[in-house]
Amino acid sequence: MTPKDLDSNMPGPSAQESSQTAVVKLTESISRRGFVGGASAAALTLAFTSPTLAKLPVAAQAASSANFEPNAWISIAPGGQVKLIIHRSEMGQGVRVALPMMLADELGVDIEDVEIEQAVADTKYGNQNTDGSTSIRLNWEPLRKAGAAAREMLTQAAANRMGVPANECTVTSGVVEHGGSGKTVSYADVVADAAALDVPAEPTTLDRASYRYIGKPMPNWDVPDIVAGKADFGIDTRMDGMVFASIERSPTVAGKVKSFDATAAKAVRGVRSVHQLEPNTAFFRMFGGVAVVADSTWAAMKGRKALTIDWDNGGASENSAAHRTQLDGLVEGEGKAFRSEGDFAAAKASAAKVMTAKYHAPYLVHAPMEPLVATAIVTADKAEIWAPTQDPKTAKDRLVQLLGLKPEQVTVNVTLLGGGFGRKSKPDFIFETALIAKELPGTPVKLTWTREDEIRHGYYRSQNAQKIEAALDADNNVTGWRHHTAFTSLVSTFAPAMNEPSGTEVDMGMTNMPYRFPAVQLEKSAIKSDLRIGWLRSVCNTFHAHSINCFVDELAEAAKMDPVAYRLKMLGEPRVVEFGSRDKPHGQDIGRLRHVIEKCAEISKWGKADLPDGVGHGFASHFSFLTYVAMAMKASVEDGKARVHHVDCVMDCGTFVNPDTVRAQIEGAVVFGLSYALYGSITAKDGAVVESNFHNYPVLRIDEMPTVNVHLVENTKPPAGVGEPGVPPVAPALANALYAVTGKRLRDLPLEGQLA
Repeated sequence: MTPKDLDSNMPGPSAQESSQTAVVKLTESISRRGFVGGASAAALTLAFTSPTLAKLPVAAQAASSANFEPNAWISIAPGGQVKLIIHRSEMGQGVRVALPMMLADELGVDIEDVEIEQAVADTKYGNQNTDGSTSIRLNWEPLRKAGAAAREMLTQAAANRMGVPANECTVTSGVVEHGGSGKTVSYADVVADAAALDVPAEPTTLDRASYRYIGKPMPNWDVPDIVAGKADFGIDTRMDGMVFASIERSPTVAGKVKSFDATAAKAVRGVRSVHQLEPNTAFFRMFGGVAVVADSTWAAMKGRKALTIDWDNGGASENSAAHRTQLDGLVEGEGKAFRSEGDFAAAKASAAKVMTAKYHAPYLVHAPMEPLVATAIVTADKAEIWAPTQDPKTAKDRLVQLLGLKPEQVTVNVTLLGGGFGRKSKPDFIFETALIAKELPGTPVKLTWTREDEIRHGYYRSQNAQKIEAALDADNNVTGWRHHTAFTSLVSTFAPAMNEPSGTEVDMGMTNMPYRFPAVQLEKSAIKSDLRIGWLRSVCNTFHAHSINCFVDELAEAAKMDPVAYRLKMLGEPRVVEFGSRDKPHGQDIGRLRHVIEKCAEISKWGKADLPDGVGHGFASHFSFLTYVAMAMKASVEDGKARVHHVDCVMDCGTFVNPDTVRAQIEGAVVFGLSYALYGSITAKDGAVVESNFHNYPVLRIDEMPTVNVHLVENTKPPAGVGEPGVPPVAPALANALYAVTGKRLRDLPLEGQLA
């Protein structure tokens, strides 16, 4: 797909490349020894591979398969057309535009001449998991070096043909020009010549001034097809002979079918068959249930409703009120310390005053606009899947185990995703589809989840309780900080006995708390959950950023200081610190954090804004996914409900590729953050989820959307995360704004219902 070809469909596995094609392969790690070059009559291959594969002779690699299966392909056809196979999933973040922008710049071609093709799941593509805000930051160096190496080889081949030094040549739009003579040679003319050259050991990437595309706005190529209804999402998969499935799942994760009667279901017109599915703890804690297969999704759902099922709930008993009481009790006691500096007990004992606050955040579910869906064809020796998955490689690996097939017998095709937020990196819905299809060999089976399925059978952001204590001296300076967090680890989904928050989870906004205090004590406690716990956009940063930002505002008030000035004071002088694994490899740069805070105060006219009566101004800042964000929010209370009017956001994500999609990501983060801050709450009764649809799990409506002003900090730092870092400051900025209006500290989420 290119800007010239917006109507093209997303193909499945890549076709055999022409023998007259120049090819560059890449994965996400490059070493000097990772460049492997080889030549055939008219082929250029650059492999950025694992150390093991890098040691293989290229001739052997080329001869091992008639298709010459790629790692992740960049190819240049004789006509000059460049093809880039995208090995990350597109769910609205714009990766299918940003990666071509990077390649076009380094290769020296026009963006219009870059065609994209979606990768299938394969070990040759390296890490295909579109999660953790990594698509750009992990591919920034490998992709650019791949493009630079190809550019240097093609330039040398062109220079040789012109009989001039390569260092006197420049490249524009795939044409190599010799500055002294004015001679030109196009890439298309020297593909075969370039293939015979040695691969540069250290290709030189372009400097910032040479970028044509990186850092400049570029429309999302998929949008026209999406608007016109031509884009291929998971639900759009169609094929001859397809049947449709819907599953009635156990209300609880560990539940099983005692017995069921499918007589009424089979009597529904269009229903073909009914199949029982057993729960499977080894495969992402997959639910058990009963599947109805029919000629249409409507018939399958109607047949499902006619089922009579007697359930064994597996001993699940969790109720939300009791679970919260347990959490509150845990944070009142002593937890397991994971960061200790100074002596908090001594600081507390000698304090002139001790301030304490407790915070609570409920379970949350992802609620993407596109519910889960997948299509599968399974036979005794083959399985092919079409799905909106964030992690096709994991899906494939586990399907191999689940179906008892070999890796080469399983193909996972990736469609566009109608939102993901981490939910679609868990492939339980793909496993379900494959198991049903296995019962109907050779028949295409499409399984569609309803909204109720998605909300009641998700992987939830854990319920959480926190307690923060601060010891203050007579001048209200903080001499000690103690922070205790309690929640169920997402590791429990894969190892049910592992309930203690992991180091990675507490590193998200807590271990790396940036403020300077003489004594710091950070603690954690575990609690069992009957629900499946998983990652959700920004994960534990969501509740840790809320508590810390709200409590810092309380400390600022006690010190009779402006909240922004107080943050800057507590941060101290610019320096680089590294407290947790999430800060690696660059650490947390306090100077950059200070800058986004100062810039956000400036553009929001903090302390100087002429606010209407009844409108409060709130502030929050946070560091996550190596990105620095500050947010100022204007809000009021109308008829007992919060109303957000305007949001100013400053983000420093290092070098950004496409500012259009970065701004869109922040705007989307505001929608996502306000949805859970105002309304988001999943509750459990007897181990089962109570909520079922948007009537009792609301998301922000269009008439509630504030205006959003985004300022991106420009610098030459390496790219960092974008999709997730905009979320954590939203809830605390809103809570602090509402305090300015009501004088009431809102420590529990969601906020709705606390303002009457």
